[in-house]
Amino acid sequence: MAHVVEDESRPASAWQVATARDAGPAAREGRGGRRPGLVLAMGWIVLLTVVAILAPLVAPYDPIKQDLGSAVAGSSAQHLLGTDEFGRDVLSRLIWGIRPALLGVLVAIATASAIGLPWGLVAGYAGGKADLVLMRVADALLVLPGLVIALAITTALGANLTNAMLAVGIVFSPIVARVLRSGVLTVRDREYVMVTRLYGLPPRHRMLHHVLPNAVAPALVQITLLAGISFLVQAALGFLGIGVEPPSPSWGDSLSGAYKFISVAPAMTFAPGVTIVLTVLSVYRIGDALRDRLEITA
Repeated sequence: MAHVVEDESRPASAWQVATARDAGPAAREGRGGRRPGLVLAMGWIVLLTVVAILAPLVAPYDPIKQDLGSAVAGSSAQHLLGTDEFGRDVLSRLIWGIRPALLGVLVAIATASAIGLPWGLVAGYAGGKADLVLMRVADALLVLPGLVIALAITTALGANLTNAMLAVGIVFSPIVARVLRSGVLTVRDREYVMVTRLYGLPPRHRMLHHVLPNAVAPALVQITLLAGISFLVQAALGFLGIGVEPPSPSWGDSLSGAYKFISVAPAMTFAPGVTIVLTVLSVYRIGDALRDRLEITA
């Protein structure tokens, strides 16, 4: 029996186009639903969390104990990742640095959500002058350099980890507000919301129980992506000496110390740099998977 060969130059049918469009997010995950990238990303975040909890048991040395005789030493059996300029074990400082890294991101994301979600919900649902004023405030904050605002707020509140990441969360809040407002605008006039008005439900009930649950998905994806940026911002602040106070370990401080000796021992920058990059990429991968899942659900 002769085999029929399809003409690849023939334009795709409407059914083929629709099938390819509907399968878009799922197709990006690979055949059979395999998601090796997502599994690795989640595994890395889980590993960081477990190591942070078990830091006293896992870290081989005291992260702040100095040994000037072993300063800037390379990898060895005693110090797998070498030592820093004060002879402190790099691996131990990376392990103990996970705690402030995770805590700082949680503070930033919680602050951004606590401010940005009500902000965007009220602006999108109320509309009119309230929406105009609230969004102009958001535009004004977004125009200003975020790092400069964070530094100014940190200087006013005091230079420590909590205040620094609180400032980062305030900077992120208008981003969350704008994304949620867009979702609210697409939901507030739908039939099921109009029915709640006919039943005489108060606006607060409608916003919290009918509008917000159906409009929050894009904001959740944005918050996940902001978590990745929070790791970078926290590392940048630590690099500048803002946040975790020395000699307490932090990834940014480890990178800053290694940078001073980059011409003598460039390998010192690898451990904190790779750790930060892997963490940020993992958070972004999780956010990408969340977006695809919400697209499929929608």
